[in-house]
Amino acid sequence: MNEYNQYVTAVNKIFDYLAKMKAGWNNLDNLNYIETIEEYKQIVAQKAEEFKKESPSAEVTNPESLEALGDD
Repeated sequence: MNEYNQYVTAVNKIFDYLAKMKAGWNNLDNLNYIETIEEYKQIVAQKAEEFKKESPSAEVTNPESLEALGDD
């Protein structure tokens, strides 16, 4: 699974859990906190699209650190 899929899976789990908590709770304070978090859902979705557009070739690797891993 690539990093984008891991990110999307984690975000979906978070908002799924929030929906379950919202359905199960009747405390107004907790429901307000959940609604406040849910306001960020659109922003998170937009960032996921940006994350998806990033190419793997844009990643910077440090050859020295990779070389050190082989020195076992």
